[in-house]
Amino acid sequence: MSTPAESKARDNGNGDKKPAENRTGAAPVLWFLALVFTATWGVYLLQIRGGLRFDTDQFAHTPAGWLLLVTWIPGLAALLITAVTEKGSPGRVADRLLLRPGTAGPYFLTVLLVPLVYGIIHGASWLAGFSQADPALGALNAFSDDPQDLTSLFTVMLPASMLLGPLLQFVYALGEELGWRGFLLPRLMGLGKVPAYVILGVVWGLWHAPLILVGFNYPGHPVSGVIMMCVATSALGVFINEMTLRSRSVLVAAFIHAAVNAQVQGIWMWLFPETNPLLGGSFGLTAALIWLAVGLLCARAVTRLEARDREYARYDTAAR
Repeated sequence: MSTPAESKARDNGNGDKKPAENRTGAAPVLWFLALVFTATWGVYLLQIRGGLRFDTDQFAHTPAGWLLLVTWIPGLAALLITAVTEKGSPGRVADRLLLRPGTAGPYFLTVLLVPLVYGIIHGASWLAGFSQADPALGALNAFSDDPQDLTSLFTVMLPASMLLGPLLQFVYALGEELGWRGFLLPRLMGLGKVPAYVILGVVWGLWHAPLILVGFNYPGHPVSGVIMMCVATSALGVFINEMTLRSRSVLVAAFIHAAVNAQVQGIWMWLFPETNPLLGGSFGLTAALIWLAVGLLCARAVTRLEARDREYARYDTAAR
């Protein structure tokens, strides 16, 4: 049984229970943000000075080497700062960064749910007139020696993006998620769930800002693209945050992030190559609203599961 002091340390005043160890000072968070943004934006700016742009070619090739480096900057910063605060204890570092697999359920849910959500997003964008479908797959076939059709798109490419895509993207996603939801999210939760989610979403969006200014995700919309990216990452973040906190696993967060990347770079960009990036597509307002709805439904489900868990624990305690 907890003492009153311990109970108070786990409650942020809004009814959200948090581990007492997550209520740390601001210094580690500020150091983390300084390291991550200085290093990441430095690498981005070097690439941009070297001629990197995305607005001249929607499908511009991104060198895998520097992409891996950049995606692991948040993770390396999280590992470094946590190692200092936990005095180098590997077990405590792993525990603080939620480095545990969790149960199998969230992984199976992700494999099925994320492609479904992106199907709804792109279908809604098309129906709203924000994108145009290309059933002939002209953009894809322009890059392929073996002509593709809708049958191969949905029977080969879609299953591959669902099953293999998250595995191929996982190493990149883990680098980011160690920072975002392994390190930063638990330390922001002392502010309350809503402020924590908003701050993390904005940080995640601004982290991409230099690339968006040269056409990434929102070609032709540099400033409004940065704003829309913050909206999109905040909306998507609600779902990932809820799944992470429920599972207490950053590996779950990384798998969801990897599945999202696999769908964003999968069949939908070929089936709907012409899109208003601010309103439609994978990062526009339509996607943000749908992901926000999915996240809120997930939050409601998590609340019910936690209430059930508390009820079971109460009965178990009474039986003893």
